[in-house]
Amino acid sequence: MMRTDVVIVGAGLAGTSLAWHLAGRRDVLVVEQGSQHCAEASAQNAGMVRRLVGDPTERALACRTFELLQQLPSNDWQGAEPFTRTGSMVAVCDSDSPQRAKLDRACAGLRDAGIAVAIVSGADIAALAPAFTDSPATRGYWIADEGVCDPHTLGSGFVRGARRQGAEFWFDTRVLSLQTSGGRVTGIVTERGVITAEHIVLATAAWTPGLVREFGITRRIRPLARHLFFSDPHEFAAPGQPWCWIEDRGVYVRPETGGFLCSPCDETEVPPPVGPGSKRNVDPMTRAEAQEKLVTALPALGTVRLGQGWVGLRTFTEDRRPLVGADPDVEGLIWMTALGGSGVGVSFALGERLAAELISQPPARLHTPHCP
Repeated sequence: MMRTDVVIVGAGLAGTSLAWHLAGRRDVLVVEQGSQHCAEASAQNAGMVRRLVGDPTERALACRTFELLQQLPSNDWQGAEPFTRTGSMVAVCDSDSPQRAKLDRACAGLRDAGIAVAIVSGADIAALAPAFTDSPATRGYWIADEGVCDPHTLGSGFVRGARRQGAEFWFDTRVLSLQTSGGRVTGIVTERGVITAEHIVLATAAWTPGLVREFGITRRIRPLARHLFFSDPHEFAAPGQPWCWIEDRGVYVRPETGGFLCSPCDETEVPPPVGPGSKRNVDPMTRAEAQEKLVTALPALGTVRLGQGWVGLRTFTEDRRPLVGADPDVEGLIWMTALGGSGVGVSFALGERLAAELISQPPARLHTPHCP
């Protein structure tokens, strides 16, 4: 039997960020069923760091993550740059869309925080983001310093830095169950033995409910599948071009190796996978729907053929707020999961926040909407 202060189950961006912030101040062990870090949901998104979001808490976390990405310690990232500045354009096509009011509020929130957001229209949208040439977009929100973050590079720095400060990582290690005593979670049972700890942090996303179900703990977490497709090469996907998101049409594109990564923002609830390997095959019907969305929202890209891609998992609670904090019913159990599609944008800051609570005081209890 092994004893440590904090066990983190899951080595995605959330788990590795928390380990990086905790290491050197608490004894930390990260247990991951896969063979490497950030290989599941963390690796299955488009990597866009987006601060123009409606929820104020998510917006604050995204802003803090952006700040942290600008000040990475070189000894952990060894010259690698996980963040690339490209600029971003979020737009709406319909002037009476409810998404416009939401984006206006988010824009005001960012400006209050000192972040420059330009509201543009007409030809000015395409001048900043050529993918919008001939688009019906009526209002655009331009942020010049936003960009794209590579999850694996970011996670590699987290792992390297956490190890440098004494944290341990166990890969290819399945967690079989939780260990409990007197209504408190005291450890985990793994294929390599039992580890006891003061705090057990579940950062496993889609796999989390299966770990706690046998103890009568029910937290509604929905794994939702979403497609991403690679496109043919296109001149508007040149290096340095911004990522573009049409909010009220549900489609986004991001330049990638001369073409675009494109998502139709689809959501299909799927059963959680068994074991590592959550990436799924592309549905040809969804690819056709994505092509149609491109034709409608971004006519300049509508003739670009969408080819292969992947289907990744995004996990949500019912109210779509992350499940983060101490469980209200079970002592010693802490949640850090259900980050949805915002994991790249909030994990860095969320790890900082939860680590501060674990070091200085008991973590805050979960909000009641998370606990049906």
